[in-house]
Amino acid sequence: MSISFMFVAGSASADISYMESGYGITFEGCDYDKIINLKNGYVWECSEYGYTYHYGEMTVLEVNGKSKLCVGDLEEALEEYPDGDCYDGTLYQMR
Repeated sequence: MSISFMFVAGSASADISYMESGYGITFEGCDYDKIINLKNGYVWECSEYGYTYHYGEMTVLEVNGKSKLCVGDLEEALEEYPDGDCYDGTLYQMR
């Protein structure tokens, strides 16, 4: 599922779209070029290193054209973005 909306916080605003991964992801952080298989038919290729252990749902956020994979559902991901448990990379649809 992908939904776009306008997020307004104080005087700043951002165009945000998101896609939740589906439940059941075991995430043990990112490493350069690591592939994370999401349950919704997409994969995430990491472009940075960072470690977080998480089991459950992941959310891909695109904020003003920049994509990040964040731990948790949409609400949790928005709390983590941009410097919490969110990782740079590229989203691909599996064939």
